[in-house]
Amino acid sequence: MQAHEVPTHVQAEDRVLLWLTFPQIVALTAVCALAYGCYHFAPFGPAEIRIALAALFALAGVAAVAGRIGGRRLPLVAADLLRYALGARRFAGAPAELARSEPPAPVQPDEANAAPLRLLARRPRGRRQEGERRNGRIPLRRRFGRRPQPAPEEALDERRATSREDRERRLGSKHRRRRDFWKHFLVAAAIALVLLTALPLSSALAQEPGEEGWSSEEIEFQPPPVVPGRRLFVESLTVTDGRARVALRAATDLDLRVRARGGPAGRSLRSYASASLKEGERASYDLPLDGPSPSLVFSWEDELGQAGALSLDGERLPHPLPRAAGDLCSLRVVSLGWSPGAVEGAVASSCVRTIGEAVSLQTVAGHADVTTTTLLAAEVTAVTGTITVSSGAREAGVAGVAGGETRFRLAVAAGEGVHALAIKTEVQAALRIPLPPLVQLSHRPERSERLTETAVVTIPAFGDTVTETVAIPNEDGTVTEHAVSASCSVPASTVRQDVVFTVVHPERVEADVVARAPLARSRGETLALASSLWGDEPYRALTVPKPEPARPTPAQTPARGDDLSEWFKRLGWEWIW
Repeated sequence: MQAHEVPTHVQAEDRVLLWLTFPQIVALTAVCALAYGCYHFAPFGPAEIRIALAALFALAGVAAVAGRIGGRRLPLVAADLLRYALGARRFAGAPAELARSEPPAPVQPDEANAAPLRLLARRPRGRRQEGERRNGRIPLRRRFGRRPQPAPEEALDERRATSREDRERRLGSKHRRRRDFWKHFLVAAAIALVLLTALPLSSALAQEPGEEGWSSEEIEFQPPPVVPGRRLFVESLTVTDGRARVALRAATDLDLRVRARGGPAGRSLRSYASASLKEGERASYDLPLDGPSPSLVFSWEDELGQAGALSLDGERLPHPLPRAAGDLCSLRVVSLGWSPGAVEGAVASSCVRTIGEAVSLQTVAGHADVTTTTLLAAEVTAVTGTITVSSGAREAGVAGVAGGETRFRLAVAAGEGVHALAIKTEVQAALRIPLPPLVQLSHRPERSERLTETAVVTIPAFGDTVTETVAIPNEDGTVTEHAVSASCSVPASTVRQDVVFTVVHPERVEADVVARAPLARSRGETLALASSLWGDEPYRALTVPKPEPARPTPAQTPARGDDLSEWFKRLGWEWIW
């Protein structure tokens, strides 16, 4: 066998596919993807132009990745050319021309420029020169003092900086004028809008008092005093799944507006109704409950010109109705309502028919005992339960209906308030658990048994013929052959013989399968539900105080001389006429 050693010190790249290395393959894949992107996503030109552009891009990319000049890759060659074009050139003269016999003498600054250069050298970084502007103004000492004459190079730099600052200042002033124009335009538009809005109001205020204008009585109108008392009462409230039935009763004549709001944020109007109710008149509404936090708003305006509103939301409105899930039964409140003095509702239950029950089961008995805990399917034969509803110190219990609705009624205290309800359900289920059969093991020790059996052998009939050739020599020396045949036959017979033998039974374990009766058990669980409901005060009519008698309007009457004399006498004055 020939052995080949690959040197590890050779700086050579591995060729993955043909003459391409792995980085070149990755670069070619990226070039192809970009070329396809140029063709597919270019927003200009027909398909032919985009194909040509993609082809040119692909050729350039392939040349940059796989092309070589003199054994060097094209990107390296381009980098060298760019460095040569932008970098310093080599000195073409003799090396002796670059050498100096003695070091150059240091440059001595003149007296005119010594001080400014020294000041520049000592000036710390980040600080402005004295000649620079601060906040757009030149300091007084630089404005009225003597300015130093800059050097020619410094003067050129200063002129360049000044021209650049002037150019930037002109551009800034142009942008500033444009910004000021738009600012003034927006301010003028706002003022014009305010004036146009105020013109109708000013014209209305300038009208003469009359039928269409504003009179002094309307401007000096004083609202009537507030009459205390409830105008609207809620006589019953029943919430079902997604609906609310509300019965309202008016304590005085009023105009009613009913709004139901819902939606994701609870602000969308879902229902609207209006009615005019007389004192003691009732009105019922079936309103939708939509979204996670719906609300019901009942606003009114009575005959006295006063207005108000009543809102039901949050804990005052049980939505969504509570529900709970257990192993045996699932409960949900399908109806919850309030009426004066009582809270009524209905709880629906759905129970399972089969359930898994953990049983400690003996599977093998007898010679060996094996007991294990297994989960068996149990049949639920009967479900009973009790529902207890409590609110504060009041409590009421009712027998539950499995697989149906259970209605309850709880007496509550009269008066306005929120009733917090706690619904506790205790469930008991009778289970019938079919058990698998029991394996009964029996041990059998080794034993020997001597048995005698009669063996019966039947011998069939048998017959055969034998022919032999006999050679007899003659006297003359010849041989005479004779064939001799003999026949033999044996008749059929039966032979009986008693045989005695010993049988050895080895040690063994025998298994028997025994059926078992089903197991009866009971299982219980407790489910808790909680909700709240608002209750209103008992109805009472609004007592409106009698209106005060209207004061007579004072009227001026011309005074007579006699009346004036009497009045002067009461004041102690002297009547001169």
